[in-house]
Amino acid sequence: MLLLIAFVLLINLIVIGFLVYRWQERDRVAVNQRIGQYLEQAIQPEVNQTQTRPAPSHLKGWRGVVRRLSQQIELSDGSWSRKVEHRLIQAGIPLKSSEFLVICLGTALAGAALGMIGSGILGAVIGGLAGYMVPFLFLKIKIRRRTKAFNDQLGDTLILIANALRTGYSFMQAIEMVSREMLPPISTEFGRTIKEMNLGVPTEEAMSNMAKRVDSDDLDLVITAVLIQRQVGGNLAEVLDSIANTIRERIRIKGEIKTLTAQGRMSGVIVSLLPVVLLLALRLINPGYVNILFTHPTGQFMLGTAIAGQLLGIIAIQKIVNIEV
Repeated sequence: MLLLIAFVLLINLIVIGFLVYRWQERDRVAVNQRIGQYLEQAIQPEVNQTQTRPAPSHLKGWRGVVRRLSQQIELSDGSWSRKVEHRLIQAGIPLKSSEFLVICLGTALAGAALGMIGSGILGAVIGGLAGYMVPFLFLKIKIRRRTKAFNDQLGDTLILIANALRTGYSFMQAIEMVSREMLPPISTEFGRTIKEMNLGVPTEEAMSNMAKRVDSDDLDLVITAVLIQRQVGGNLAEVLDSIANTIRERIRIKGEIKTLTAQGRMSGVIVSLLPVVLLLALRLINPGYVNILFTHPTGQFMLGTAIAGQLLGIIAIQKIVNIEV
């Protein structure tokens, strides 16, 4: 009976969310119409090429399933949609916000089902929330790794641009060279910037858009220098060389800090995992000895206090070992 009630509540929440998003869809129609006016002209020269490509609705595998489901849940152009799509672009994941929402709902349903099997309605609620947050956690990790890879390539990219400027290339030609010669993700971002410039977007705005997509302090420094040089003049090659040296030194210092704090970070991992591993081991060896923590009020209070202490300890260790450069 409890399983049936939980399932009905979950279905009701999904239906309510679907109705809300469908009601907000009217704001997206006008945006799609305006974008379509520009895309219709751009698509005409490539009709023969696009006929040989599979349509997005005919994608195979999990992407095709997600695309078909997301067509039924189109989000409005609201703040949530813009934020999620911006983070998806930062992570380099080719998904729309509606597709990402479908994935979140799927992981939430899977987590709720697993939690209900183990702990009933309370487990279903906790499992559903945890499952819903898993894609966001993956997205955050993906953004962090992509930003780190971009920063690692930025120093060599600046040297390439500076050398190209010295040989007589224009700034736009130097950026185009980066999009051809370098590896992703930096080639992808500079390629998008070149496309924006070719479509008539001013250089300043195109560079600012790249800074918003990447969210890198090093790139902000580079773009600020480029924009100032375009306004007041000067030798951009020398400026980029100086910034490249600064970035390389920062990367070197970060590497040294990571080496010096390796013991502290390892201690944090061990301290965090030791109680969990010990609890699982005791539960396997003597379940009755450990179950009192989950059934008795005093045990539940002690367990909650221990979890809170663990979280505070993890936060404290992270604050100690994470040194900003």
